[in-house]
Amino acid sequence: MLPVNKEKSLNVTATTSLSPAGINACRDWYASSAGQATLARVQAIVSRMSADIFGYYALETGVLAGQYSFLQESRVASQFSLGEVLGEPVSIMGTPEQLPFVLNNMDLVVASHALDCSRSPHQVLREIERVLVPEGHCILIGFNPISFKGLAQLRYLHNPRAQRCHFYSTFRVREWLSVLGFDVCETVSAGFCPVFGGDYLFKRARWLDRLGSQFRLMTGNVYIIHAQKKVSNMTLLLPSRKVKPVLRPGMIVNPGAGRVSRKEPNNAK
Repeated sequence: MLPVNKEKSLNVTATTSLSPAGINACRDWYASSAGQATLARVQAIVSRMSADIFGYYALETGVLAGQYSFLQESRVASQFSLGEVLGEPVSIMGTPEQLPFVLNNMDLVVASHALDCSRSPHQVLREIERVLVPEGHCILIGFNPISFKGLAQLRYLHNPRAQRCHFYSTFRVREWLSVLGFDVCETVSAGFCPVFGGDYLFKRARWLDRLGSQFRLMTGNVYIIHAQKKVSNMTLLLPSRKVKPVLRPGMIVNPGAGRVSRKEPNNAK
């Protein structure tokens, strides 16, 4: 049974929390030659990361949900995709900031560029943490600012309002995850070829992909972060020493005097 949250509607309007311009720009890039090559690499990485993850429910959310699948080889029993735009071939309509699922039910969440295109990336991570079961896994896919793709964002330096997506470094995302109680298992980068110059430059720079993959560089156009939700267990702390009782045997309390007095024997004179 689908673990939906009845307090949150599954039917949303065409206006979503994600930037429509950012969604289109992201999908257009993945339709290019460099994007397709990077996508194949990302799918292989996510498949490897999720190979040993078991459970009942897995969720794909973000820009690429419904367009491409990252869980084709996943062992999780039931898989759902949450779409951002009406009319897409997804399981449920909703937004990453308000996932329509109950607390602690998802075993795996894959979010593709949900942080990049969202107006509230912190809320996206909080929602992922909310729906994940203890020891559940999340895999985040995003654009790397320290890459050829990130250099292209410099054209918005004097006009930040025209920027379609906001790129966050892996260090920053890992810090956000740490605050929410996640343990980062692995961080991988993919897609080292230039994103400008068309197919001509891309075909002559494929050696950068081989170099980056061989030396596991963190300058790829896309990062993949695998994290696990950790829940701290409270341990009861016992007193270090035995506390002596206030009253000793053979003593009673005199309420009128407000002090402790010794009990006299019955045969006292």
